[in-house]
Amino acid sequence: MRFFILYIVIFSLHLFADIALIKTKKGDVRLKRSYKITLLKVGDTLREDDIIITGKDGSVGIIFKDGTRLSLGAKSYIVIEKYLFKPKNKEFAFDLNMTRGKALFESGEFGKKAPKAVKFKVPKGIIGIDGTKFYVDIK
Repeated sequence: MRFFILYIVIFSLHLFADIALIKTKKGDVRLKRSYKITLLKVGDTLREDDIIITGKDGSVGIIFKDGTRLSLGAKSYIVIEKYLFKPKNKEFAFDLNMTRGKALFESGEFGKKAPKAVKFKVPKGIIGIDGTKFYVDIK
C-alpha cells in the first residue's frame, strides 16, 4: 500500500510540474487552470494545459525552463498544450496554441537541441521553428 501511495505522489508531482515563470506583467493578465480563472502576478508559475489570457491593457513576459521566452500583448489567448524538455533522454515536445493576440517567441535550448519539436499553432496553420525568434499577430 505504501508503494502505491508513493507512486501516486510522484506521478502527481510529475504531472503538475512547473514549466515556466511569469517574469513581467502589466495590466489584466489571467490564468485559466482546471476551470478556475485567477489573476497572474510576477513570480507565478505555469504548467501544461494552462491558458493565459491578456486583457485590452494586458501584457506578460514568460520564461520557460529551457530559457525560451514568450511575450504576449493585449487581447491574447494562448494554451500551453505540451512541454517536455528532457535532453538526457532525448525527449522533446513544445506545443502552443494561440487563437488571438500578439506574441514574440524566442527559443532557448529548444532551438538548439530540438527545433522541430516546437509547434506554435495558429487559427489557419502551424508555425514550425527554423530560427530562434519570430513574431505572431492574430487578428
